[in-house]
Amino acid sequence: MADRREFLGALAGLPALVGVLGEARAAEAPPAATADDAELFARLRRDLQFPPDITYCNTGTLGAVPREVMDAMVGALRATEASLPDWPYFQPDGEPLTGYQPLLAARTRAARLIGADADELAITQNATMGMNALGNGIDWQPGDEVLTTDQEHGGAVSIFRLMAKRRGIVVRELPLGSAVGGGPDAIVALFRAALTARTRAIMVSHVTSQFGIRMPVAALVALARGQGVLSLVDGAQAVGQMPVDVHALGCDAYVASPHKWLLAPKGTGLLYVRRGAQDALWTTLASYQWDNKAEGAFRFMQYGTGSTALIDGLVASLALAERHSMARVERWNLALTMRLRAGLARIPGAVLSSPADPRLAAAITTFRVERVTARALQEALWTQQKVRVRAQGDDKGVRLSAHIYVSPADIDRVLQVVSTLRAG
Repeated sequence: MADRREFLGALAGLPALVGVLGEARAAEAPPAATADDAELFARLRRDLQFPPDITYCNTGTLGAVPREVMDAMVGALRATEASLPDWPYFQPDGEPLTGYQPLLAARTRAARLIGADADELAITQNATMGMNALGNGIDWQPGDEVLTTDQEHGGAVSIFRLMAKRRGIVVRELPLGSAVGGGPDAIVALFRAALTARTRAIMVSHVTSQFGIRMPVAALVALARGQGVLSLVDGAQAVGQMPVDVHALGCDAYVASPHKWLLAPKGTGLLYVRRGAQDALWTTLASYQWDNKAEGAFRFMQYGTGSTALIDGLVASLALAERHSMARVERWNLALTMRLRAGLARIPGAVLSSPADPRLAAAITTFRVERVTARALQEALWTQQKVRVRAQGDDKGVRLSAHIYVSPADIDRVLQVVSTLRAG
C-alpha cells in the first residue's frame, strides 16, 4: 500500500509540468503511469543487490542487475565449468564460449526487442565496440564527411575522429545546443543545412548521454536516406528505457549497450546492421566466419572466446523486459522525469541543463544548483539521502537517470536535498 500511496502522491505533482517544460500540447504528454506500475517496479527494486535505503540514479552509466539476471549468469557459469570436459568441439553451436557460434536464439530474442531480424543483429560487448565496427568497416575516401553533434559520447564519435586522422575524412560536430531551443524541427534543420555532396554518413545518438536529449532520429534517418547517406544511430541510452523499432526508424545501423537500461550483464552489446546495408561494411574484427555474408550479421560478432554466462544473463534481461514491456517502462520513467523537472522549477537557484522541450525529454535529467559545484551536489545527494547520481561538470551539474527501480518518493528526496542546499 505504501508504494500505491507514493504513486498517487506523484500524480498530484504532475500538472505543474507544463510551467517548467513550456507550451506542451496535451497530445504530446506521455501516458500517465499507474498504481500497478508502482507495485511492479517496487518489487523489482527489492530484487537488486544493494541495500534498500539506496536510490540508484546512475543507470546512464551502468544498470543495476536484478536477482533473476544475476542468477542466470551465476547458474550458467557453474554449469559451464561443471560440464567443460563434455564438449567434443565437433561443431560451434552450443560450445561453452562465444565469438564463434551463431547464438541464434539469443539474437532472435534481442532482435525482437528492437524490431529487427535475427540475421541483422550481432551480439558484441558494448555500443563502443559496435560503433567501431561501423566506423572501421566503411570504405572511406579522403574528404568524405560524417555529420554528428558536439554532444556525442566518446565511445561513439572517437572512431570517426580516428578515421579523420588515419583516412583523411572530415568529422563535422554540429553545435546541438544552438538548435535544441527550437525543438526537433530545428535539430533536423541543423543537419539539413550541413549536408554537402561529400557527406557519407550521419551519426547521432537516439538519446544523448550527457543531457538525455531524445533526438528526432526518425526524421534524421529520413533526411539521410533522401540524400543517399548512411544513418548510424547510437542507442546506448535508449534500448531498455523506451520502445525501439529499427525497421520503423529505417536506419542503416544501430548500436546498443544492454548493460545500461536493459539491466543486462556488463560486457554485452548489440549491433544492428540493416540487411541491405551489410555489404557496404567490411568485417574488421575477424575470425573464421569473417567473410560469411550468407549468414548476415554473424560475421560482425567474430570476436573469439567469451563467456556464455553473459549471454544467459542477456537472455534473462530480455525476458524481464518482455514481461514489463517497454511502453510501461517508458511511461514510468517519464513520469519520474516530469516530477523531477516540475519540482526543480519550484526551487530558486535550481537550473535545468537538459532541454525543457518535452518532445526532447527522456529518462535522463541533468541539472545544477547556482553557486554549488557539481561534485558538491553529487556528494550532498549521497551523504544526505543515499542517492547516487553522476557529476557532469560545474556548468552542467549532475545527471540523474530515473529508471524503473526509482520511485516518486525517491525523486522527492532529491528535491528535498536541492532545496536544502539552496536554503543554505
